[in-house]
Amino acid sequence: MDDFSRFTRVISLRTKSEVRNHIVNFIAYIENQFKTTIKTIRTDNGAEFAMKNFFSSKGIVHQTTCVETPEQNGIVERKHQHILNVTRALLFQANLPPLFWNFVVQHGIFLINCTPTPLLHNIAPYEKLNGRPNDLSSLRVFGCLCYSSTLTAHRKKLDDRSVHDIFLGLSSNTKGYIFLNLKNHSIEVSRNIIFYENHFPYHLNKDSCVNSDNLSLPMSSQL
Repeated sequence: MDDFSRFTRVISLRTKSEVRNHIVNFIAYIENQFKTTIKTIRTDNGAEFAMKNFFSSKGIVHQTTCVETPEQNGIVERKHQHILNVTRALLFQANLPPLFWNFVVQHGIFLINCTPTPLLHNIAPYEKLNGRPNDLSSLRVFGCLCYSSTLTAHRKKLDDRSVHDIFLGLSSNTKGYIFLNLKNHSIEVSRNIIFYENHFPYHLNKDSCVNSDNLSLPMSSQL
């Protein structure tokens, strides 16, 4: 979270060993995209943040909290709770299982960054950082039913022209929507989509299984 704008970013990790590469790449991204430099980085005492030589080479001050003293990092702890609250709200509304947590968190962060906050005199973090409000014309209800147009390549005359999907957020690198294709259970990105924002097709099969990751619709083991 940026102290100046309160703009928040979340990077999903498979293992903590990925942290160092992400920090190096993030610092390069800030320097290139915003023509500025990072002065200070605040973290806990995790070994994955032990990058003294790199921080020194960049002139960055690395601040850490005392061991077992989370109250010293109160702003980040409150932001963590904020993100979890939004994530749970999106999950419960769409009735999605927790295995979609990564998409839910990223969409929740998008909403948080576009929401005006009294901490910034009712300016959204995105607008504070970029100097202009975010374009929300593409915003849709998370987890809703949608239909995506099938690709014309290899499509025969009697094949489906569209398939039903579940909306999982906006793509950050492509001008399109992320969705779960309910026909082949794959995560895809497309621009040609029609939304039904009052319908949420995915639901938990609570009567047949206690496991919260068991879905009423079949899922491939790969997903």
